[in-house]
Order: sequence, then C-alpha cells, then structure tokens
Amino acid sequence: MQLFRALGVCSLFVGAFAQQSLVQLIQGNPNLTEFESLLKAFPNIYKNLSSASEITIFAPGNAAFAQLNYTVLAPAFSSYNIDFQRELIRYHVAVGVHPSGSFSGGSFSFLPTLLTNQSTTNVTGGQVISVVEQAGNNFVAVSGLGTRASLTELDLTFNGGVLHILDTFLIPPLDLTTSSPSFNLTSAPAAFIAAPSVLTQYVDVAEDLTIFAPNNNALQSIASSFSSMTVQDFTALVEYHIVPTNTTAYYSANLPNGVVAQNGSVYNTTTLTSLQGGNLTITFIANSLFVNQARIIQQDLLLSNGVLHIIDSVLDPNATGVAANPENAGPVQVVPGSSIAGNKLPFTTDLPTSTSILFSLVTETPTMTADGSAETGDGSAATSTGTGPLSSSKGWGEKVEVGTGGTGIVLGALIWVLGFI
Repeated sequence: MQLFRALGVCSLFVGAFAQQSLVQLIQGNPNLTEFESLLKAFPNIYKNLSSASEITIFAPGNAAFAQLNYTVLAPAFSSYNIDFQRELIRYHVAVGVHPSGSFSGGSFSFLPTLLTNQSTTNVTGGQVISVVEQAGNNFVAVSGLGTRASLTELDLTFNGGVLHILDTFLIPPLDLTTSSPSFNLTSAPAAFIAAPSVLTQYVDVAEDLTIFAPNNNALQSIASSFSSMTVQDFTALVEYHIVPTNTTAYYSANLPNGVVAQNGSVYNTTTLTSLQGGNLTITFIANSLFVNQARIIQQDLLLSNGVLHIIDSVLDPNATGVAANPENAGPVQVVPGSSIAGNKLPFTTDLPTSTSILFSLVTETPTMTADGSAETGDGSAATSTGTGPLSSSKGWGEKVEVGTGGTGIVLGALIWVLGFI
C-alpha cells in the first residue's frame, strides 16, 4: 500500500475539461462568495493560486463561514490574526490534482498540502489531509482534532487543477497534548509527559512521528504497575510507543507492506523501530490492524508533527513474543498490573482540558498600520476597513468567547506524574 496517490495522475482530467481560470470559477459560483472575500484579503496568495498548476483546492463554502464562530478557529478571525489565516488557506490547498474519482474504494488518501510553515507543522512535504469516499457516494475530508468536512460540490475544474467545496473548515492538526481531549484520551498524554526527554524532544515537536497511544481503559487496567516502576523503566515503556522517522509518518495506508504465511494463514506485516530501540510488529489480519498484541482501534488521528493511532492495550518492550490474535474478544494485557482504588485513571491530574488554543499564532495580534491594514512584513495580506472577510455582514468575524481551560499546566502535570512513579 502506498501513502500518497500519484500527484500527477489527473492532468488529463484537468486538461480535457477545464477552460476557465480559478478567478472565473470562484466568481461564477454563488457558494464561494465568502471564500472569494477571504482570498482577496491575501492578494499574493490569490495571485499565486490563480497561476499555479497541479493543485486541488478544498474551498470552504458559504455555509462553512456561517458556522465559523462556533469552531475553534473563531479567535483567529475575531483577533484579525492574518498570519494564521494565511496558513489556514494554505492548508486547504493540496499538492496534485485529485478529482473525486481518486478517493473511491473506501481507503483513505493522505494528501500533502501547502502548509509547510514549521511554526504550525512539522511534517515532511507539507501537513496532510485525509480524504475518503463513504457509503452513498459521500466524500469526507478529515483534518486536525478529527474534524470531518463533507465535500458538498465536487470536481469544479479550472486551468490549474480542481476545486471541491466543503461544508466546514479544515483545521490544521495540533500537537498531541492539545489534541488528546478531542480524541477522548486523558491518561496517555500525561504518561508521555512523565518522561521529560520524550515531551521536549519528541512528542510535541519532533518531525514525522508515529505514536501508538493506549486508550484510557488500557492504562486504567494496569495502573497499579506504575508505582513500582523506576523512572528509567517507565521512560522506556513510553518510548516504546513512539516511532521516529525523518521522512514520513506511518499513516495506516503505509503500515503493512509485507506478506507472511503462517499456519496456513496469509497476512501482511511490517516491522518498525521504536524510539526505545525495540521493534514493533505491525500486522494486518482479519481486517484489523495490530501493533504487537494490541489492536489499533482508531487510526490516523492527525498531529502537527505526525500521526496518532489509538490502541486497546499497553505495549511492553519485554513482551514482544505475544503476537496479534484477532480471535481474542478483548484487549490482551502484557504489562502486569491491575486497576487502582476507585478505578481511577492514572496520570490525569493537571492535564490540559481544552483545545480552544490552536497554537501561538491564533492569539497573536498583528501590527496595524495607520490606514487600518495589517502589516505582515512581506506584504502578502491586506485587510478591509469596511467590507470583505474581516468585517463580513454575516458576522463570522465577530468575537466569540472561548475558554482556555488550563492548557498551560504542562509543568504541573510533569511534576505530578514524576511524583506518582
């Protein structure tokens, strides 16, 4: 299986059907009036997109702008954060031409975008979005925080590529600590925080990570074991759940790539090297993905620096001989231990509780010039003083209160977890 579909596969599709320019396409579609206003606020980007070739634009339709105030993106617009808005536009542009037919078959396609700014992403080749065709000929794009956007209008061609209209904005993926509440993970992030080197050098900042995070039940079921572990043993356990690379994260599409026959059964398997140094065996069998003995129960949760897969049990570098077995009805526990009094979740004190702060760009306010336009340094954005996207009559630029919920208490979580073990 391959990570990305061939980027130039649809050149003939565009050449055969596209006669209009991008500007003509956008101006001629009544569902793109707000998107046009946003692009006009960034004339350099609009110009570059208009002259680009081999691109796919996932354009938020007017309905997406109408609900913008109710999303985590609201502060970026209410604060006139043009730096973030610029990167947001780039995240909606994929490299290569990808008509809807290239998403068929039920498998996710992972498309690199023009979002390459290292202040917002640390993924080689550009942060990705994933797109898939679901039942009923419905197409869905998945982005950060597991956000799902439906493709409501498909295959609008122009002379540089193809455009699909979305019913909601894509959200640039965030780091593990900030994303975890949206993925219903509370114990795993603090467990990663327990090893300082993992937090500072790998989990939230290192390039092209693949993280296998045990779900809450998995950590809860062995909570008693952590109190007897040394810091070194615990750090090794955490690092065994992380796979670093310098090329690309391991999305589900490129996990298994070898075929092995055993006891009359044929299945796909791949071996990955963890940060701890031990090997992880990825197995695809009986229509399920496993890492060692653990079943991957949620795949391809995008992070700012890679991808997260949620697993149903904790991995142990000292128990690599336990193989995947799809006949097991429940999780296979290889780390000795049991739940603690009150069936409490381990590592949950002082965890971040909100995903409202995307990253520093969202809360920074650009310098305003005397005429009310925003100064960016490169002159690539312009704001309107009366009309246009930053003062839209539809109200999507109005201020919305979004709580921060303690997202900065990483140090407190670190100190507490180290004290726990």
